[in-house]
Amino acid sequence: MIKFPGFRKRKRGASAEISEIERHDIERQQFREVLESIDATRIPDRLKILDEFLSMELHITLVDMLEFIKAGGNHDYDLEFLRETMEMFCQCGFAQKNEFETQEATYEHHHLGEHHDHFICISCGLIREFRNSRLESLQLEIASGYNFHPLQHKMEIYGLCDDCLAKREKNPPLMQTAVGEKVRVVEVLGSRQFQARMTAMGLNPGALLEVINNNPTGPFIVAVQGTRLALDADMAQSVLVSHACRHDGNKDN
Repeated sequence: MIKFPGFRKRKRGASAEISEIERHDIERQQFREVLESIDATRIPDRLKILDEFLSMELHITLVDMLEFIKAGGNHDYDLEFLRETMEMFCQCGFAQKNEFETQEATYEHHHLGEHHDHFICISCGLIREFRNSRLESLQLEIASGYNFHPLQHKMEIYGLCDDCLAKREKNPPLMQTAVGEKVRVVEVLGSRQFQARMTAMGLNPGALLEVINNNPTGPFIVAVQGTRLALDADMAQSVLVSHACRHDGNKDN
């Protein structure tokens, strides 16, 4: 059995909190003992990687982590050695691996006794952490109602950050919208015959749509009034829309 060294006790009257430097020193010693207990190879190199990882507080990919280490000029590791070491961090509880949709896997520091959830911008890739005690309590209340005993959970909320919305055209073509986005038709470009055809499909100005699929290699699928419609690229490019934020509280949102 591996026994990790515990946090040092403070004298009465001293702050119960420990500094980040102290915490990192303790975690480094814990990881060293784990590596030694399993006769791991290249322990000094793995500890150097841990030092680099603990020096940052962000979500980082393996490639970005490798570039960060090389930028320091002190170490030169290959990607597979870094991957193996980061997986060791995860297995021992020093790191957490996140595999968000549409993104490369990222790693973040695992703080014992703490929990947070994530907002993920599907446009720029921004990852924003958040904590909400009411949400945590509500989850426990709901689980209790189902006679379920939760051990852990992950909440990932995908959407668009304010910066990405601000940079986008006010009324972009439907083709440029994101999966899961709700939009309202502002204008349909093209001939009267084309506009009449789109109106017959329910794609008239004022209609509320939800984007189901916008994969360039497949059909562009939207939902309107409970019906799924498949549009070709020209159709999706001819419909100008505005973002219908789910915060608006509209009855048909």
